[in-house]
Amino acid sequence: MPELIIQERGRAESFVHTCAEEVISIGRQDSSTIQLRSKGVSREHAKILSEGENSFIVDLKSGNGTFLNGMRLNPDEKNLLRPGDLITIDTYDIRFHTGGVDHASIVQEEITDSDILEVKLLKKVLTALDKETVPSLEVLNGSAEGKKLFLTDEMAEFVIGRDPDCSFPINEYVISRRHAQIIKRWGGIAIRDLESKNGSFVNNRRVVEEYLHDGDRIALGTIVCLFRNPQEINLAHLEDITPKARPAPVVPQEIPGLEEEPAPPAQETMEGEGAEGAFEESTGEPGEEGALDQWEQVEQAMPQIYPTPQPHIEAIKRLTPIEIGMIGLGGLVLIFALITILNLLTS
Repeated sequence: MPELIIQERGRAESFVHTCAEEVISIGRQDSSTIQLRSKGVSREHAKILSEGENSFIVDLKSGNGTFLNGMRLNPDEKNLLRPGDLITIDTYDIRFHTGGVDHASIVQEEITDSDILEVKLLKKVLTALDKETVPSLEVLNGSAEGKKLFLTDEMAEFVIGRDPDCSFPINEYVISRRHAQIIKRWGGIAIRDLESKNGSFVNNRRVVEEYLHDGDRIALGTIVCLFRNPQEINLAHLEDITPKARPAPVVPQEIPGLEEEPAPPAQETMEGEGAEGAFEESTGEPGEEGALDQWEQVEQAMPQIYPTPQPHIEAIKRLTPIEIGMIGLGGLVLIFALITILNLLTS
């Protein structure tokens, strides 16, 4: 007959409870089968069910949670107990064993054997890593909110429904007894509606059979489940991502303060009436001096589009002889410094 070895951390004594009842209640209240007197334990914290030769641990929506081998249990979800499993509730460690075991040796082994503790810790880490890489289905609302099922390699398909015999039972009146089926196929993971009364929806679209992708929301009646598949990268949402804002094209006419391009220049002016008038106003005799005078008049009549840059000769003339000498001295010092650096590098 299964037995529970209960020990509070920090105390050497422990006590044993034989699992003779079909339902063993664990909590802080006096009516509990196993009473744990600690503020971190809920009044109705957890229960252990015996079904034939199997025993199951169920968390009863406790405040601080129930842990099985280091993993926190989902509320109202049955978890199979195996010999040697450790149930942790607040500061209490409850070891599940079958009958005929030396309890003293078990307690001593748990306390002193570091190799066994390291192996168990490694198993916990590997289990957590496995759960992070396999697909899962989690209930987001209703009485089974937070309930999660992991689609391991051994699980090729499972049925969701109100029937307790379903692989993933959800006790809600909006869900049919056998509502939908999740199937693993070569092309991925699909959901198939089993002719349910309220239908199956994937992302607000009613489906009969549909492949699932990471992040899909499955609605079974009014109960919503979230499908996660860490092995898949969902690229569908990338189409909805708006591109980064680009600067608007610059239109020269819209730049404030920018004047319009000046009118076509000199040649048109010379060919027009202005140029002819300039030549007509000239009274000089035809020859070299008359031609120069006419050209100066034409230049004055032409618009100044690009002014001719004048060299800043005056700025150079303003330097005094002392300033020029200082500039020359600075150049000599720079030359000597460069020579000294080269000698140091080559020596």
